Amino acid sequence: MALYNHVRDKEELVDLMVDLMLGEVDCSASQGDWAAQLRALVCSYHQVLSAHRGLARIYSVGVRLGPHGLLMMERALGLLLQAGFSPPDAANAFFALYTYTVGFHQMGHIATLNAPTPDNGTDDQLPEPMAKYSMALPAEQIPSVGAVGAHLGGVRRKGGFEYGLDTLLTGLRVKLAPSGAADTTAKEGVS
Repeated sequence: MALYNHVRDKEELVDLMVDLMLGEVDCSASQGDWAAQLRALVCSYHQVLSAHRGLARIYSVGVRLGPHGLLMMERALGLLLQAGFSPPDAANAFFALYTYTVGFHQMGHIATLNAPTPDNGTDDQLPEPMAKYSMALPAEQIPSVGAVGAHLGGVRRKGGFEYGLDTLLTGLRVKLAPSGAADTTAKEGVS
């Protein structure tokens, strides 16, 4: 096959395609503090994964890191180190953001939380089946599900990604705040 005159095998082709996709991530945000710049980077990453769902699915299984992926990693780690995180904490923060973002997309492919109906609608629809389903459940047995059921549309619900990302970034700010540098020691009894 002529294609394999340019690449060794299917795995190399997939690696190149994924790296090309990652080249669309905007790593240039410079407005605001480290967290605002990191948020812009991760949101761009999220948008690129959303635009290329098929490649995002392959990417979550594992590919070799290419030049664009390395540039994105360098930018994120640089922001974390400049903020004052130690190298181990910068790595942990990076992987928390990375696994959250990739996991968000992986869950969007395999498990949208909806009521058991034949047609759960499209990505853009509100979780109406889940709202109706949860309202019909016995409130005395599962009151919490009934109370929030209208909001349980799974990972594709509007604003869901940003809520999780902002929660992670808030946690990173708190971790950094006490001494001006992130604390790598675990609290007693907490792992």
